[in-house]
Amino acid sequence: MNDAGLRARELRDGAPDAIATWFELERPVVYRLCLGFLADSAEADDVTQDALLRLRDRIESWDPQRPYEPWRNTLVLNLCRDRIRRRTRREHHEQIAAGDTAAILPDPSDVAQAEELRTALAAALALLPPREREAFVLHDLEGMDSELVATQLEVKPATVRAMLCMARRRLRDALADRLPAGFAFGGGAL
Repeated sequence: MNDAGLRARELRDGAPDAIATWFELERPVVYRLCLGFLADSAEADDVTQDALLRLRDRIESWDPQRPYEPWRNTLVLNLCRDRIRRRTRREHHEQIAAGDTAAILPDPSDVAQAEELRTALAAALALLPPREREAFVLHDLEGMDSELVATQLEVKPATVRAMLCMARRRLRDALADRLPAGFAFGGGAL
């Protein structure tokens, strides 16, 4: 069992000082997941807090015989999906109220000129379809293997590979002016 799983087990078992150690270990990971899934740092901050509270409240439902990370990632992913659905509904109703039914997309070149590479990546991630973004974040940013990502997203490994190919192509296109020549996505880091 890895460090995150051990800390989660200690928290679940009520070990002294377990919550502080667990929180220090989990907060950066949960924030990275939220930022990747939501592509918005303010929303990622909010959902990170919600996710940590929800994880703590539901730690009793985690089966220590199973890996901790997929359980945590599923909970975080579901919270992010809920946030995206609420945001999409709100934007839709705002567009209708304003009399504008056309989709509004940020201009990637404006974002790239105004922000650092990390902010540009967040904007580019926002342009990906949600399932491609989920596969990309879990595989390329978090370093999970394709089989585990497939299990988590409830699709076949071949589907994950196809989603990763499309996501990488879209990100390369969106970030072409910001990436060094020969840059390749993958391997758990950017």
